[in-house]
Amino acid sequence: MTYSILQLIDFMGDDFPLLLNSLLCRIPILVVGDDTELLDDLTESLTHLCQYRHRLVFWRDFTTEDELFMVWSEEKHDYEVDRTLVCSFSSSFDLVMERITHFMGWVISMPRSKIREGSSHADINEITAKLLANSPNCGVLRVLSPSSFEFSLAKGGVIKTAVEEQIISKILTRTHASLERIRRLLKKSLRNLKFSDSMLSSILSLDDEAEKITQDMFNEEINRFIHAARRAVTLLSRIRLTRELGAKTALSERNLCDAIGWDGGSLFELIRFIKSEWHEDFSDCVKGGSLSDLGAWVDSMWGV
Repeated sequence: MTYSILQLIDFMGDDFPLLLNSLLCRIPILVVGDDTELLDDLTESLTHLCQYRHRLVFWRDFTTEDELFMVWSEEKHDYEVDRTLVCSFSSSFDLVMERITHFMGWVISMPRSKIREGSSHADINEITAKLLANSPNCGVLRVLSPSSFEFSLAKGGVIKTAVEEQIISKILTRTHASLERIRRLLKKSLRNLKFSDSMLSSILSLDDEAEKITQDMFNEEINRFIHAARRAVTLLSRIRLTRELGAKTALSERNLCDAIGWDGGSLFELIRFIKSEWHEDFSDCVKGGSLSDLGAWVDSMWGV
């Protein structure tokens, strides 16, 4: 089975915004645990959080890093090409570690059985070090049970997740409001009919609908974020052109947000996402204190 967005939010709690941030910023993620079927289900589910991306499966869609570099090269030079999200399932873990060195936007199932007995801590560090060689960070999602997960980043530090937290808050609020409207209509239509309590409870149970509505609203909010970023790229690329022609042009954060219709959180996070998604750093085209610490982060990014 795959996990719904509602289940992931429920099971992961406060860890979920950081996981979503890592997926949006194309940070490689290791999904670690004992049950290979569960690991693969969860890996599959994480790819559904980025449905706007083109999914590639290692050993099914490609088998060598050169093939992947060709895909990355195409997306680097064409804003309109769908960005890639790569996943690897448990059966391919050894081959991934043997053949791949760059892991931008990967989600990798890592069975604990692949770790040498008696030295699991050292081996996990070795694997994360391999991912970190060409990535700014690496996420580790530890699967403790089918309903208990823990997520952390290999490199510490404060990661801003205001955008992700706002997305989650909005979709849960909207889902609750939508379900309440449906229940009110159902109760009104059943007002003059007699049902047993169990029958009425069954009719008003909307668990399946809650998951579908939450997924739809999540996709809407993610697409809203993506479209705002695309508008920002269009505008900022022209600001950069004027700067290259000699003009000392830069937008204020407020003017940029107004121009692209963005009110969903920190502009820092939008610029950071643009760097991850389209390999472009526009921080010099925007005036504002919240972008002052972006340069160091950009310097640590991979060069693909």
